[in-house]
Amino acid sequence: MPFRTIPLPQNAQLPEAIQKSLASLPPLNVFHMLANVPTSFEPFIQLINTLFKEGKFNPRLREIATLRQAHLLRVTYEWHQHVFLAKGNGVTDDEIEIIRNAGPVTDLGEEGNFICKITDEITHDARLSDATFHELFERYSIELGTELILCVSYLNMLGRFINATRVEIEDDDPLDGKTIPTA
Repeated sequence: MPFRTIPLPQNAQLPEAIQKSLASLPPLNVFHMLANVPTSFEPFIQLINTLFKEGKFNPRLREIATLRQAHLLRVTYEWHQHVFLAKGNGVTDDEIEIIRNAGPVTDLGEEGNFICKITDEITHDARLSDATFHELFERYSIELGTELILCVSYLNMLGRFINATRVEIEDDDPLDGKTIPTA
């Protein structure tokens, strides 16, 4: 039977542990879509938490990277959700427009521009240029620089998953006023 998006599972179809986990999360369609793969669900939620809840990288800069990646891959769902999180982490409306409309980002200040450059390179080339790689680890510790690379890489995978499964935006805005996706 043809369908527009992969159907989201009904709670009664899911293992009890996943039902309980979903009940503790914001009611996001992406989480329900992930529940279609029960063995990957909990590890995926754990990865989200390690990056967005327990991660040490600056949350504001992380959200700039997230929005930039969502823009580059045209992930409407991710963009919609992370605009709320970005605002909750101090990204302004003007900065959001710069991230969305700029070719190479040059108007976010030195740090924001650099975060967008990293995101652009990982998203487009699946790697960092030597110059960007060296600058990253001149600016940040090995832990923080590697965390940023992992986060942008994760976002690229998630964006591709969202687009390929055609996750639809919710009728309400469950992340409005939040700072992390699992709060």
